[in-house]
Amino acid sequence: MKKPMTTADLFNEIKTILKNKNMLPDILDYGIATSKPVPIRIYEFELKNNLDYGGSEGIYLDLWIEYYVDNEWLKSDIGTFKTLEDGREAMHAMAGLLADFIIEGTAYINANIDDVTWTGADVRAFDENGKKLDWCYSCSNMERALEKKDELLKKYPQVAVSDNATRKEES
Repeated sequence: MKKPMTTADLFNEIKTILKNKNMLPDILDYGIATSKPVPIRIYEFELKNNLDYGGSEGIYLDLWIEYYVDNEWLKSDIGTFKTLEDGREAMHAMAGLLADFIIEGTAYINANIDDVTWTGADVRAFDENGKKLDWCYSCSNMERALEKKDELLKKYPQVAVSDNATRKEES
């Protein structure tokens, strides 16, 4: 991605995955992304939810993320699912949707971690054949990343530092 994924993008991606896997309950009235999307710049967030009866009808599943930035916890809505039904089976179906959303969302983030990592820097080591190793260090700032690079160069033949904001990598 050339720019950070938004909270609405994340909701829509996971909703599409659920739809393609036929995991959206038939009872849904709608599933709608937040009308106030914000860019996601850090992959270290917690998916939070509220599954409850609506004030006048149906069941709502509200979803948001919480993340820690500049010594402060922030909350950003991602979206809502709603059904007009309010029986026991409907509540179980919505709870199942919540579980599937968390499972598929976690898998999506893990598979696309670079799309939600726009802060700090990553430090990756290479083996003697020039192949990237399967792990990296994520550092909160470039100064720490360069220190980690110097440390790893004592053990590995090549180390690269990638600035997550610019997507530029230097060996």
